[in-house]
Amino acid sequence: MKQTRWFALALGAALIVGACGGGKTTTDNGSPTSNASSPSTGATTTISPAQAKCKGATLTASETGITASTITIAVAADTGSSIRPGLFQGSVDAIKAWANYKNANGGLGCRKVAVQVFDSKLSPTEAKNAMTTACAQDFAAVGTTALFLNDMTPIETCKDNSGKVTGLPDLPVLQTEPSQQCSQLSYAVLPGAGSCPYSGTGVRTFKVASGPFDYYFGKYGKSALHGIWVVPTDLPSTISSSMPGFRYSQQLGIKRDAEFGGSGLATQTAYTPFAQTIKNKQSTYARVGLDYKGTVYLRKEAATQGVNTVKVWDCSVQCYDSRLISEGGSTVEGQYVWLTFLPFEDAGSNPTLDAFLKYDKKPDGFGAQAWAAAELFAQSVDSIVAAQGPNAITRAALLTAVRNTHDFTAGGFIPSTDIGSKAGTKCFVMMQVQNGKFVRVDPAKPGTFDCSGSVSEITMDPVKAFKP
Repeated sequence: MKQTRWFALALGAALIVGACGGGKTTTDNGSPTSNASSPSTGATTTISPAQAKCKGATLTASETGITASTITIAVAADTGSSIRPGLFQGSVDAIKAWANYKNANGGLGCRKVAVQVFDSKLSPTEAKNAMTTACAQDFAAVGTTALFLNDMTPIETCKDNSGKVTGLPDLPVLQTEPSQQCSQLSYAVLPGAGSCPYSGTGVRTFKVASGPFDYYFGKYGKSALHGIWVVPTDLPSTISSSMPGFRYSQQLGIKRDAEFGGSGLATQTAYTPFAQTIKNKQSTYARVGLDYKGTVYLRKEAATQGVNTVKVWDCSVQCYDSRLISEGGSTVEGQYVWLTFLPFEDAGSNPTLDAFLKYDKKPDGFGAQAWAAAELFAQSVDSIVAAQGPNAITRAALLTAVRNTHDFTAGGFIPSTDIGSKAGTKCFVMMQVQNGKFVRVDPAKPGTFDCSGSVSEITMDPVKAFKP
């Protein structure tokens, strides 16, 4: 039971962390940077600088995980636990699909891409074991989605093929643990918002973005919004992941009617007092910080109690899940969901999105982020090959390339992101459930992001900040 509770709220934390904002101003369409490996749903028609280096090259085994014919990457994800079978299968599917896509379009670094899959099983031990094996056998870890990767020793002490402690490059989907968030070997395509270094407890500075709340204020008026927040409270880390954004929205002007603690193991009846408070206070705003099911429970309870005052049912990426609609039915109509990658409903507006949807037959939000991580990997490898040739691909060179990436968009699939500085984005897409479907409402144009908001810093002890 303890492990189940640990998992349930850690998942909520992971999802909230990915939704935090920060970083520099970007254009509303992500301003794609030059990318030699930009996806295309059709055949390759031009030769990139990196591909040109392949002609006549005699390839060598330049690094661990690289032979004259293949580049092998690892993807570690929580997929096989009995607690939540298939939890992050989307990340694995996306990385495998991306490898197929690259191999169908000329490969990478003059070689074919191979993928080694590890099931981290919602276990710190399995996550550590996966990275230990990856260090010995694979070039880099890409699309890592392991909630409990809390021991970075295998990554930090990993030796390259020359015996030097270079480290194992990690380009993850999620970074739930401070040790991974602050590691100089781990670079997420959608970075978290907390400052580093950080021990895991105490005061920390967070960057938070105003964009989604500016949208709500513009539509409904700042003075009109007051409501409740449900904070995931099973673990200190889940509280820490939620409180900065929640407090910031209150500072911006959403008046707090009440703040509750919620459990990832709770049933729908636990949400009865939350819905009752909404009814009694005639709240106009409500947000649940757990995964999509918590939002479904609150919406159902609110419907049962005849709540009709809420203007903004708020949620971020964790609610971009088909199960929100299939399980919530008509009770989740009007639900807002904001994202930091292009929604699948934008198919046809962006080549990277189209390639992802073509090759990944079971796309989901985690898979979208894993695909973006793989594109970061490809762009970095291509930059090495273009500058130094295909036998210059090493872990050290890859880390240098990633650290020097400060305007990454995955071909416009995500907003411009400063990867090297680990600075998130203030840009977003606002979706709303309308007639049983996710519909883009801001900005209206497919393939674009709303980057009009601002970024602020909040310094707090996030655990102590929670006061129900």
